Order: sequence, then C-alpha cells, then structure tokens
Amino acid sequence: KFGKECKICTRPFTIFRWCPGAKMRFKKTEICQTCAKLKNVCQTCMLDLEYGLPVQVRDHALKIAESLPTSSVNREYFLQNVDSALADTDGTGPGGALGKLASHKHELLTKLAR
Repeated sequence: KFGKECKICTRPFTIFRWCPGAKMRFKKTEICQTCAKLKNVCQTCMLDLEYGLPVQVRDHALKIAESLPTSSVNREYFLQNVDSALADTDGTGPGGALGKLASHKHELLTKLAR
C-alpha cells in the first residue's frame, strides 16, 4: 500500500505523498533516499539539487557513467556499502562520483543551469 520500487535501483522503499498547496496536484517520491543522496537529486522531480538540471544532462555534461551492478546480489552489496559510506558523512555534500569532481567542472554546470 505504501511501498514502491525505486526507479533506479529497484529496491523497495516507502513512498510519501503530499499536496504542495491549495488546488495543486499531489506529488510523491519516485526514487529511494539512498539513490537520491548518491546522485544528489530530488526524490520527486529527479533534478540536480545544486543546479536544477535533469540528471541525464548533468551526467552527460560531466561525463559521469555511474551504473549499478546488474546482478541482484551484487546490487544489494553495492547499495549496502553506499548506505554505510553515506552514514559516515555529514550528509551535506553529494556522494558517489559527483562528490569527487574538480571545481572547474562546476563552471560548465553553472552555464547550463536554468
């Protein structure tokens, strides 16, 4: 009833629905919290949190090719390690490959930002 499969990692997670204002349609979470932190995107609209760009545009501009393992056992092991690594951080910066980029790459993203 309140669960759904993540659109990125296919793990189950609890969805949240809310109405952002009067006479507006309901919004809901589409991806799990782990994938959102790993990719530094919003769980609902899947836009980059820092620049407001779609994930595909940001990853293509930065040439990031981060893919999850295909086997279900390997995927679970990978995401378990990511969860523990994200728990050790303070949670303010991006995780995964995005957190390891040089600063000159961010200039390109500011030009692409809306």
